[in-house]
Amino acid sequence: MNKRFEIWLTFTFAPLVFAQAPSSPRPFTGFSTPAPNAAPAREVPLVEKRWEALANQDVGGDGTKALSIAPEKWKHAETENFILHFRRVTEAQKVAREVEYDLWYVANALGATKDRYARKSHVFVFENEGEWLRFKGMLGPDSQSWSASFAKGDELFLNVRGGGNSGAGTSFDSSTLAHETTHAVVARLYKRKRRWPLWLNEGFAEYMGGASVAARKGQPAKHYQRTLGRAEMPLSALENMKEYPTELAAIHELYQTSEKFVRFLMNDFPKNRIVKFIDAILDGKDIESSVIEVYGDKVKDWAAFMKRYERFNK
Repeated sequence: MNKRFEIWLTFTFAPLVFAQAPSSPRPFTGFSTPAPNAAPAREVPLVEKRWEALANQDVGGDGTKALSIAPEKWKHAETENFILHFRRVTEAQKVAREVEYDLWYVANALGATKDRYARKSHVFVFENEGEWLRFKGMLGPDSQSWSASFAKGDELFLNVRGGGNSGAGTSFDSSTLAHETTHAVVARLYKRKRRWPLWLNEGFAEYMGGASVAARKGQPAKHYQRTLGRAEMPLSALENMKEYPTELAAIHELYQTSEKFVRFLMNDFPKNRIVKFIDAILDGKDIESSVIEVYGDKVKDWAAFMKRYERFNK
């Protein structure tokens, strides 16, 4: 389950922002390998359909609960890679534009061709705060009922106008959407057989959340990277963390330390090696062994790697 405490903590009072893609989306230029797929067009076709005509009607438990809320009001539409459920086409079109770009960007980062994510996944777009709160109330105690938006498996549940737990202001922006889409794309690509560890799942999503928005706008990724003032968790503790902390300080440390480590690998080493690093981690190797295996020609040893990491503050 992809818990997104930072949405509530960081974006509760942020304005609703849907970044407009440039007329010709910029290709992903951060990796030395060519992009396996062409970037999506600026305007993403949104084809409205009846429920029975959808390419994929298989929704999870949370999706079933969402669709049970005033079911006659839900509209359904498809894009090339997603099935959207929504009340108003205005919000759906904005979400469609961004999730298609985010999927393309993340898939390219992971070297995935379209055949690996051919099955369309579902996106539930809430633009009414009352309905969102009702939906959250239907979720179990171990769910993400506290969150402003979240991904569960390869499904996305988005509150595009709500105020999260505070009930004030808005709590959704493009970086948040890109973060949650990253979780959904990872679930589509790796399935349940290759579950990412907590730190890697959140660190990669945090990094891609900013990087995808920056790429779509044709701007440097650093413009969308926050200062990591609480990235102080030892890597050994980070690696051993199996569940999300309950204390606020530890939550910040988890997210920021995870992001710092992934950002360090992406900024200071060849970006296209991140896939090999992820594979090594998913094969059961620890961080140190994976680093030496993948980046051993770039650092003298683990001590040298850690010295560079500890100095890293970008």
